[in-house]
Amino acid sequence: YESDDIIKYLVNKYGNGQVPLLLSLGLLTTLTEGFAMIGRLGRGQSYTPAKLPPKPLVLWAYEGSPFCKVVREALVELELPHIQRSCARGSPKRQELYARVGHFQVPHLEDPNTGVQMFESAEIVEYLKATYAI
Repeated sequence: YESDDIIKYLVNKYGNGQVPLLLSLGLLTTLTEGFAMIGRLGRGQSYTPAKLPPKPLVLWAYEGSPFCKVVREALVELELPHIQRSCARGSPKRQELYARVGHFQVPHLEDPNTGVQMFESAEIVEYLKATYAI
């Protein structure tokens, strides 16, 4: 499938049927999304061998945060199973995270395999590499 077909399907299935303007520009959308990756120098596109944890990790994050993006890239590169709890502005998940840890800050990682819970993207990435990378 082409990206445009996938976007249309998702908007029709889960949204209001209206594709947002910035996602309906065809090739221009694809090109501009590609430009966004230039600054990341290909992060999230490679594989780093890792130990598979018995239980999936839990990442509290939202798409618009560059700090969350860094952690998601590390999870993808290590191919670590994880559940993302999306907590964008206006989401009830923000209050849920606040109730769990006493304040709202993302990214927040919970590792049920080790009991570790932590904030700060650089520290999370270092933890993931130290704990799971082979």
